[in-house]
Amino acid sequence: MYYFPNFDKTTRLLMVSELERDISIGLFYEPVSMQKAFISTYKRILKATFENGTVETLQNRFSKNFFIEKNKNGKKIPSNIREMVAFSDFNRYYIRAILVRAIDENKPVTVYRAKQSVNERQESGAALMKTYFDKITLQRMLYVIRDYRLLFSANSGIPFLKPNSGLSLKLG
Repeated sequence: MYYFPNFDKTTRLLMVSELERDISIGLFYEPVSMQKAFISTYKRILKATFENGTVETLQNRFSKNFFIEKNKNGKKIPSNIREMVAFSDFNRYYIRAILVRAIDENKPVTVYRAKQSVNERQESGAALMKTYFDKITLQRMLYVIRDYRLLFSANSGIPFLKPNSGLSLKLG
């Protein structure tokens, strides 16, 4: 269902490091659909998943009561919220780890489809197979993706991390 070709021990360690970085500097993104009472549990589950699990592991660790039923505007939370949160948060940390590796190992990264999409957006199709190799570009991307306030802004400049795009990065 999900495909992460560079998901090895090194990537796992970097994902944990990135998570710990976010927590220590106060930049951990708390999913707006998640009940506040479960955020500390969620952080522990994320770390355990990065160490020994997969997106499916993360998704299965969520109980229904992790999430609110309606958002602040009264709109019902999607029935697939567990899958959406699990993939998006896992993928974001995976991408960060891949960018750290690419910078450290002097390798390019390529946009690919990590999760199948039924209705592919035109902008997602345009981003597929794009390769980034310039170290300054990779560092800028990592900087933006590390700060969810920048990443989730309207003009983040990151074309492959749009909600539900299913896109990710791989080395090479």
